[in-house]
Amino acid sequence: MSVGTRTRTLLKTTTPARRLDVAASFEALTQARAAIGEDPAQAELLSDSPNHLWSLPATRVLAMVHPDLDEAWGVIKGALFLKQHRIPVIPPWYHDVRAGTEGRAVTFWPDPGKPSTDTSLSAWVTALTHRIDPAAAPWLREHDPFTGLLDGLGDAPLDDAARRFLRQHTAQLREEWDDLDWPTPNAVVLGEHGMVPVHDDGVHVGLLLRRPLMHGRREWDLVAARWYSELLIGPREDHRTYADTYLSYERDDQAVDYPYIGTWSGYQVVRDTVALTAVMATVRRAHLDHRIRQAAVHRVACLRGAYPAPWNWGAAMTASRTNAHPLAKVHEPRVLRCGHHIVEELTELEALLLGYLAADLNAIEIALAVNAMPDRRGSE
Repeated sequence: MSVGTRTRTLLKTTTPARRLDVAASFEALTQARAAIGEDPAQAELLSDSPNHLWSLPATRVLAMVHPDLDEAWGVIKGALFLKQHRIPVIPPWYHDVRAGTEGRAVTFWPDPGKPSTDTSLSAWVTALTHRIDPAAAPWLREHDPFTGLLDGLGDAPLDDAARRFLRQHTAQLREEWDDLDWPTPNAVVLGEHGMVPVHDDGVHVGLLLRRPLMHGRREWDLVAARWYSELLIGPREDHRTYADTYLSYERDDQAVDYPYIGTWSGYQVVRDTVALTAVMATVRRAHLDHRIRQAAVHRVACLRGAYPAPWNWGAAMTASRTNAHPLAKVHEPRVLRCGHHIVEELTELEALLLGYLAADLNAIEIALAVNAMPDRRGSE
């Protein structure tokens, strides 16, 4: 594999299962690039969730390796649809999809630059997307966060108590979701698990779509933009600016009846559903790597009430959140436990050693906390 230094280091230090996963993704990329002439030499894996995102430094192009053709076409079609409606979006480098190995598919995109820390840009793009009449895209799939939510749970490296809790917690939230009184009509939604990042290359700003657009409730996108700052340790996003910007771009005929999303009566149910969706995204990948497995166990324990919020879910969940603004709580959380110490900047070696030590201590702490919890069958 002719990959870059960082990806080569990852392959040397991770598990065989994750190496196979990355190698299969790179093979799909290599096969796809043969048809278009893009050079995968020294490719760096930037992200492996929700799909594999590779940087091709030789051509300043990004490649997304999707699990199947349907998702790939959905992302391409969504990006072109947003561009048609003059939404600032990164257009695909090619307007078609290249088939890869094992059913995978590959799409190519221009390098969009770094994610901006300006939350008003995210609010702007989200509001403009919600302004689109969903009747203009009858092909959009309905957004149901519970469809396939527990896929892979049976094979995940979790104990029976954790699996039982996730099933019961999902059933409870599904029931509460069905009883929600939605204050706005359906809209075109982004369906992310957090505030959508808008990229800035120094000349243009735009959204890099990673998932297909959907037809659903805009409240999902608004809650997804807020919950990190409420429940996770890390720099606080400037959510007040986000909310003010979003409201300033609302259509008059789509005005909401709440001043801010945190004051909506259904906020807590949607917030907990977004958090559960994010946890399950980690659970489904827990078989790939022992660190992902530890993260999955830890996050499930958080949902079970083992630790007090704000929760520390690691740098991967907080790397894009750089605006340190406090956010007032509107609701008292239902199952909020899980927090750890934050340290100052460390050298690379110190960070590596501390990471191994923290992982061992964290695993012991989680095991003790979970084992001490009563078996509340049917009561979660």
